Amino acid sequence: MSDPLMMGRYHEAVIGALQRISWVRDADTYPEKDAPKFSGLVTPAVYFELNEWTDNGGTTGQLEVTLDCDLYVVVDAAGAGNEKPAIFLRAAAADLTQWINGQQFGLSGVEPATFIAATKDEFDPRMDDYLVWRITFNQNAAFGEDPFASTGQPLKQAWLGIAPDIGQQHVDDYRLIWEADSDG
Repeated sequence: MSDPLMMGRYHEAVIGALQRISWVRDADTYPEKDAPKFSGLVTPAVYFELNEWTDNGGTTGQLEVTLDCDLYVVVDAAGAGNEKPAIFLRAAAADLTQWINGQQFGLSGVEPATFIAATKDEFDPRMDDYLVWRITFNQNAAFGEDPFASTGQPLKQAWLGIAPDIGQQHVDDYRLIWEADSDG
């Protein structure tokens, strides 16, 4: 991997991809309202949450991480627009399960997403008026610049310094050992 992950761009890419799913009426990060209960959510909705990232032990010179993420599929429990909201919710969760596996959200710096699990979610009491399923996935990405990325500049000179006489204070001690032709 050479493109470092930019967290804001990653969130925008995931949410943008979710918004393009035909049955999704709202997509965003997991609601961060301080209200005791969420009310008036536009459903069906899918909310994205990035829970954590951990070192995945890569050896490319960049910090390679595994992103652990959740998608929350939310449907109005009163059945607004759906005769059987629980069945609609499970069907939507199944659709999202298939959709997420392999997703890269149009980003070149992430590996394809891997589906982990889908489960009914009743954890957040603020969502008691809604039916919620959680789709868990992870995705590998790199943080930081690629130390081996080409700058696009051709090499023009090579200098040799001999330890311990190296560093800025010994620039005059270095010896030119190769220089590109001035023609091109």
